[in-house]
Amino acid sequence: MNSSQLRRMWFLAIGLGLAGLVIVGRLFTVQAFQREDLLDIIIDKVPVTDQPERGIIYDRNGAILAVDRWNYRVAVSPSLLSDPEGLADSLAPILQIPRSQLLYDMESTAMYVVLDPDVSAETADAIRALEYGDEVQLDPLPRRFYPQDSLMCHVLGFVTYDNKGLAGVEGYYQEKLAGEAVTESVFVSPLAEQKTVIAREGADLVLTIDRNVQYLVEQHLKKALAEHGAESGSIIVMDPETGAILAMAAEPCYSPNNFYDVPKEAIFNPLVSAQFEPGSVMKLITMAAALDSGTVTPETTYNDTGVFEIAGSVIYNWDRGAHGTVDMTTLLARSLNVGAATIATWMGPTTFYDYLSRFGFGRTTNVDIMSETPGLMPMPGGDGWDETFIATNAYGQALAVTPLQMISAVSVLANNGVRMQPHLVQEIRDQNGIEWHEPQGVRVISETTAAQMTAMATIAVNQEVQEALVDGYTIAGKTGTAQIRAPFGGYDPNDVIGTFVGWLPTEDPKIIVYVKLDRPQSAPWGSMTAAPVFSDLVKELVVLLDIPPDAVRLQASNHTGGGG
Repeated sequence: MNSSQLRRMWFLAIGLGLAGLVIVGRLFTVQAFQREDLLDIIIDKVPVTDQPERGIIYDRNGAILAVDRWNYRVAVSPSLLSDPEGLADSLAPILQIPRSQLLYDMESTAMYVVLDPDVSAETADAIRALEYGDEVQLDPLPRRFYPQDSLMCHVLGFVTYDNKGLAGVEGYYQEKLAGEAVTESVFVSPLAEQKTVIAREGADLVLTIDRNVQYLVEQHLKKALAEHGAESGSIIVMDPETGAILAMAAEPCYSPNNFYDVPKEAIFNPLVSAQFEPGSVMKLITMAAALDSGTVTPETTYNDTGVFEIAGSVIYNWDRGAHGTVDMTTLLARSLNVGAATIATWMGPTTFYDYLSRFGFGRTTNVDIMSETPGLMPMPGGDGWDETFIATNAYGQALAVTPLQMISAVSVLANNGVRMQPHLVQEIRDQNGIEWHEPQGVRVISETTAAQMTAMATIAVNQEVQEALVDGYTIAGKTGTAQIRAPFGGYDPNDVIGTFVGWLPTEDPKIIVYVKLDRPQSAPWGSMTAAPVFSDLVKELVVLLDIPPDAVRLQASNHTGGGG
């Protein structure tokens, strides 16, 4: 081999070596940096979705109120059936579908045929046990289940078949309860590492509602509607110190398990959405504003002539009587319209409406439930307001509130002058831990004013509303008889709303209860309709909630003080 041939051999060897290095380098680059991209191209990837379970809703004591359970869609692939006639014979009594219809579907040329869109887990188990059950496709479908059925229907709301909460706390907390589905493309190959797809599960809710208290309230409300011939009604029980709602009931109710059969008007939540003129319960707020602003004291008097004129309109007392010299405690006890209008005008529009706003009227309470409305409170200088409103608003006419707004406002008197944020959820539990509700409050009136109002409202109950009394307990409260506006203006004297709000024990209130009966037929006055309902309910509530009578608490307090 001459030198020229030897040189060519060296050049060839070097060239082959360099080419080999390039190939090795490229293989390293592909393996290290482009492996996933190439696998995407040469290996099929399958989209995998993990659906989250919707969170469970519990009452304050851990009882399950709402939970997911699985129903199933029943389907077949006709071309894969070995004995359509035999399968149709077996399925007909289970699905309660005619054999002929099932057989017709099974002989379809379609690749996939649904025989029944929604069956229970028990029905699915029966299908699996059939001889040809393995040829039936059972596709799981999450369905919301309410084990308490219609109990607290307006609080819970309901969930549609596509997992959307459309009312109650189910709707308000939709995002937290529903969680988040996750879809990722996953390699189906032994060459690829299998990835686990995990959804963000829905959070669980723990309500402030006590199931036992709610049941008791609903039973008393149903009884009240029957006894008084009322068209509908509402009751709310709340802890004034925290704003926690212990029970919230309205009739008529419905079963959220069968929401699709419920008329739209039945789903409407009157506890936070129904606006009505509150009537004389509003005199509590007017009096509190007058005391707190320094306009009056409990001993202040006025001359009640039975008539109050303002801007060409005439206002009368409910009894059309004149009561002479009247102090503020008597005004409240006798529920005198002329007196309420008088002290409101003494305050003047600026002061009066400033206090109404502080008490929360004209805006939502921001309770954690869907569809809350703000009520209606025309303001001086605004559209729809006229000069007579300062007088009529003082005794609960020409403005509109919701039941929750009313109990929230009056709870200020029971809680030393502080209005707490009403709420229905006390805990949210998710994979990150527990989020607790921290009670939020704002001072509306002074502690002194709140104490004066409680004392005056206690006298009012003792003197004028014995129907609301409960043996062994001192109760503060106020009745209301609100007229209902006629469709074409004015008021229908035969259409009224009877209400009563009361709190106890007066020296350290644990509960405040609001009762509202719409269009009662037995009597026109709240003292004769709503007040007895309050009394009957509270007699059982104090036992259920372990609120001891005044004498027992006083004895325990004295014993504790003596031992100190």
